Amino acid sequence: MIDKGEHIIESYAHVLNADRTILKLNPALEQLGYRFRWIDATEFETDFSEILNVPKDDSRPHNNRIGREFKGISEDLRRVLVHSASFGQMFMHMEYPGLMLLHKIETYKLTGDFDDFIAEQSSFRKFYTEATDLLLQLRLFKIGEIRFSQLFQITSVSRQITSRKHEITIGSFGDFKLIDEEAEELSGLLRTKYECNGLTELAIKNFTVVYDIPDGRIRFVTLMTCLESLFNLGKDQIAHTIARHLALILSTTNEQFRENYTSIKKLYNKRNAIVHGGEYKGDLIADYLDLSDKVRAAIKFCNKSELTKQKVFEDLNMKGF
Repeated sequence: MIDKGEHIIESYAHVLNADRTILKLNPALEQLGYRFRWIDATEFETDFSEILNVPKDDSRPHNNRIGREFKGISEDLRRVLVHSASFGQMFMHMEYPGLMLLHKIETYKLTGDFDDFIAEQSSFRKFYTEATDLLLQLRLFKIGEIRFSQLFQITSVSRQITSRKHEITIGSFGDFKLIDEEAEELSGLLRTKYECNGLTELAIKNFTVVYDIPDGRIRFVTLMTCLESLFNLGKDQIAHTIARHLALILSTTNEQFRENYTSIKKLYNKRNAIVHGGEYKGDLIADYLDLSDKVRAAIKFCNKSELTKQKVFEDLNMKGF
C-alpha cells in the first residue's frame, strides 16, 4: 500500500544480462517514449531499494562500501541483496555495482480518488505490453540472455511501488552487448510495437518461450519448432524441407547453400536425438547459439506483410540453387 494522497507515478523494468552498451540505443528509444538508465549502488539505495522490498529511508547510514568506486549502501539493503537469487550476489561482486533499468519517460498522476486503481491498472497493462515488445525486438536482433526480473511502477517522491509483476528468472547468463555498428542498425529497426504476420506468430511465441526454459535441450527442440512452424508443409521430409528453405534464405552462392543445407540437416538430426532419447553428440551450447541465430534470420525473412507459407515456398524456389 502507498501513502494516501496525490502521487506522480514512474514506470520501470529491471533489466538483467545487458551491459551498458545498450545505452547507445537511447536516442532512438527516446523517440518511442523510453530510455535505458544505469543506476549506481547509492542511487539504488536512495531511490529504488523497494525493488527488493526495502522501504526508502534517508536516515539509514550507508556504511557498506562496495565496488571500485566504494559507493555506499545500508546494511539493510546489503543483507537483502546477498539473499536475492535473481541478481543480488552478482551485484555485490560487480566491479562497478549498479542496475540497468528501462524507463518509460511519461508519468501519470494518482489523485487519491476511489477510481485510481482503474488508471493504475490501465497504465501498467500498457507499459507491460510496450516494454515486453521492446525486449522481444532486442532478442530478435542478436544473441544475449537479456530479460526483465520485474516490471514496476513507483511513486516519484516516497519511492513506494504501486504495481509490480515479477518475471521468470532462471539464472541464465550471457550479456546482451552492442558494438557501435550494431547499435546504429538496431536503432533504425526499433518500433513501439513489433508487428508479426500469421506465418511468424507461432514461431515468435516459441522463440519468446525459449528464454524462460532452463534446460538447454528443451530450448534447442523449441527453437527447431520455430522453423517447423515457418517452413514445414507436410509430414514427409521435414528435415529436408527445413534445411532447404533455411539454407536458401542464408545463402547467396551454390557453395554457401550446400554448406548451410548440410549444417542445418545436422542440427535437425540432433533435435531428433534429443526428442527420441538418444545420445547428444556435440557442443549443445554452441549448437543452440548457432540455431538461435538461424531462427532469427528465418523470422526476419518470413515476417513480411501478407506472406504465407506457400508464398515462401514459391519465392525460395525462384532462387534457383
